[in-house]
Amino acid sequence: MASSTDRILTEARIKSLLVRERYYRDTCQWKNLRDSYHPDASKTRIDITWFQGDIDGFVAGSEGMVSGGTNAIHTICPVEIHLNGKKALTESTGSISIRLQHGGELFECISYNRFISRLEFVGEEWKLLSLEAIYIRDFITPVIPGRTASFDLPENTRESYKCISWVLAQKGFTIKQDLPGADDPTCCERFMQANFMWLSK
Repeated sequence: MASSTDRILTEARIKSLLVRERYYRDTCQWKNLRDSYHPDASKTRIDITWFQGDIDGFVAGSEGMVSGGTNAIHTICPVEIHLNGKKALTESTGSISIRLQHGGELFECISYNRFISRLEFVGEEWKLLSLEAIYIRDFITPVIPGRTASFDLPENTRESYKCISWVLAQKGFTIKQDLPGADDPTCCERFMQANFMWLSK
């Protein structure tokens, strides 16, 4: 059985990896972003609003998103780390921020979520296997207080990620509508059960 010191060091390494992965994404460090994940892309899975696929596709898609003018800033605060031998499941609070121009004014779209990731100890270090999210709520706010514009958000989109869906759709992205979200607690429960089942095997 691992000592409490070993566990603290393991959790610190995992938390560092989670924070750095989002930092690499936001600062366009594509090689470092790729290296944060398992070297075998077939073992990886990214399942978020605008992308579903493996890490290689996600890195390419993220690079294209940035060059296309849809850059985002992410925050992440790792909270829970569940360990089982060489496997780990993490739960983090986080946010996604995208700046946009609409109606001649600047706005910021903020999406609050929980990032969920699976990890595996490969060689001498931890590597990410997945990046998924439970979407909580979002909003669009003016960059300069008091500025306004009309937003025609569709009615048939999910409440937990309605605003970010609209912003990304304006950029040509197709948004997945059956992701885990606070507006569908049953889906969130099934999602987490599947992750803990993976961890326990």
